[in-house]
Parts: sequence; C-alpha cells; structure tokens
Amino acid sequence: MLKDLFVNATILIACISIGNQILINKEITASSPLKLKLFFGTMSGILGILLMENSIIIQQPDIVLDFRNIAIMLSAIYCGLVPAIITGVIIGLYQLLHLSITAIPRIITAIVIAIGCGFISRLLVGRLKKWVIMSLCTLIVPTITFILFVDPSILLKLIPIYWIIISTASVLVYLYIGYLDVSKLTYTKYQQDSSKDHRTGLNNVRKFDNEFNKIINGLTDKSLIIMFYIDIDYFKEVNDTYGHQNGDKVLEDLGIILLSSSSSSDIVSRNGGEEFSILMTDCPRDKVMEVAERIRRVVEEHKFYLIDGQEINITVSIGVAIYPDTVDDINQIVTKADSALYEAKRTGRNRVVFAEKDVDD
Repeated sequence: MLKDLFVNATILIACISIGNQILINKEITASSPLKLKLFFGTMSGILGILLMENSIIIQQPDIVLDFRNIAIMLSAIYCGLVPAIITGVIIGLYQLLHLSITAIPRIITAIVIAIGCGFISRLLVGRLKKWVIMSLCTLIVPTITFILFVDPSILLKLIPIYWIIISTASVLVYLYIGYLDVSKLTYTKYQQDSSKDHRTGLNNVRKFDNEFNKIINGLTDKSLIIMFYIDIDYFKEVNDTYGHQNGDKVLEDLGIILLSSSSSSDIVSRNGGEEFSILMTDCPRDKVMEVAERIRRVVEEHKFYLIDGQEINITVSIGVAIYPDTVDDINQIVTKADSALYEAKRTGRNRVVFAEKDVDD
C-alpha cells in the first residue's frame, strides 16, 4: 500500500509542477478567459484519471483509494465552479469504463464533490478557509458513500485510512501550491523588472530593443514605422533646483502622460535619463505631426506637482524619423530621430523637428 501511495503522490506533485510551468505566464483565476478555464478543468480531469490508474488498493477487487478528488479541488480553488464540474465529469465518465458494482456510486460521488467544491470556491472567505471546507467535502461525501455501499466489516479500517491519507495529502498539496504561487509571483516580478523601467513603468532599453527587433523582422514593403525621440528640456535644472526626488516624480508623471497620449499599439519606452521614445506602426503619415505636436503641447500645459505640492512646468523637445520617408534603412531610424532631437534642442527647445532625408538617398 505504501508503494502505491508514494506513486499516487508522485503523480500528483509531478503533474502540479508541470502544469505550473505550462501556465507560468497565465493568471489562473475564476475570472480567467473561458478557454483557459476549460483547459485547466480538462487537464485536472486527466490528472484524476492518472491518479485512478494508480490507485491505492485497500481490498480487492473494488476498495481503492487515490487522490482524484484533490484534482477536483485544484480546479475549484483556481478556476471556480465550471472547471470543477468539468474535472468531476471527466473523472466520472472514465469510471464508466469500469463496469463494476461500485462504478455508479463513484461517479455520483465525483459529481457531488465537484459541484460542492465549485460552490465553495464562490464563498467570500479566504483561500485557506475555502481549501479547508473543500477538504471536508472530499472527506465527508466519500465517507457517506462508503457507509452506504461498502461492507460494514471493513468500514472501521477503511474510513480512518481514507481520512488520514486524504487529510495529509490535502495539507501537503495546499502548502505546495502556495509555494508554487509565490514562486510564480517572483518569476512574474523578475520578468517585469527585466523589461520595465523601475521609475516610470515604461519599457526599458532592453524591452525597446526586443520590440524594435520584432518590428525589423516583421518588416514588409507596406510598413510605415514612426519613431519619436523625446527629451525633457533643462531637466538638470529641475534636479538642481528641486532635488532628485522631485526630478524622479517629474519622470514618473511624464511617463503617465506619454502612455495616455499614445495608442495601445505604440511602444513607449524610457531610453535612459530624461530620454523617452515612442515607436508607432499604425499612425497615418498625415497624422504624425499632429500627434507629435499634441504630445509636446500636453506636456507644456501640464502642471507637474512636486512632493511638497508645488507646481512647475516643463517642456520637451521631440525628434521624429519615419521609415521609409526619412530613412531608407530601418536600422538607422533611431539615429535619425536622435539627430532630429538634437536639432530641436539646438534651435530653441520645446519643439518638434522632423529628420531630413539624406541628400544621397
């Protein structure tokens, strides 16, 4: 029995671990997309089948124990009622293949536990309390089935074994999924930190480079790529006059302005210091100047509040380069936009300058 118990537990932990890796970039909740919830419920049902195929034999031919109900609990705790029912139905249907006298009670038990755990997942209590109540459900419902359908002579042996095994598994699985969830959060934060600027929340240089390379790789004859290179005018004076903490706050607020002034498809980045960029792939040619001027004007008119509540105004200079209009080589678009930005700085700041096409182009 101990060998079968170890095998069942190993399958359970291994499948949870593999599932965590497959879905590590997905947020698994009751509000997840239906497709994701259906996938989770189905995979949990398959886990239940694997567990049943390696059941712990208590007494031949039909008295067996396994962790199939833990699979139902996992569906319910993560995704709610519908996935839990899907898992329960899959487990129940699989048992139809075993045309023994205990098949029908097992099917009914699986469905009842699935529905029970699904509704428990909707309770307005913490996750731990939900798990405890679900565990009690998976203990009590099968116990009732045992009492109704199992020979009374082995009940005193069966029920304590079942309660001890399932209770222990429930505690260990809860601790393990808690550990996996913390690890997933850490991984997600690491991913965000590696691609996001910690000050503004915009894309950092690494993310900018990755997105720019994607654009280059997907380039076609019809592609129109616009690059805004943006720099805060006299930002050093802001830091020197009001301190670096207030300078950081200005950067944060400017990041919000740039995001709100851009479309969802635009790639907005902080490229370093007080320099920002916006890469656009769906802006019409005749709207480029309008968009750039709108951003410049919005920044100019915005009241930037410092930590002590004081208001200041800043301006930005913007250099614009367009592929293929002002640059034939997409790899040179950043350099062209930077040159246009330098020209905007040189000619008075707080203005938009378009890169000029090379004479020999």
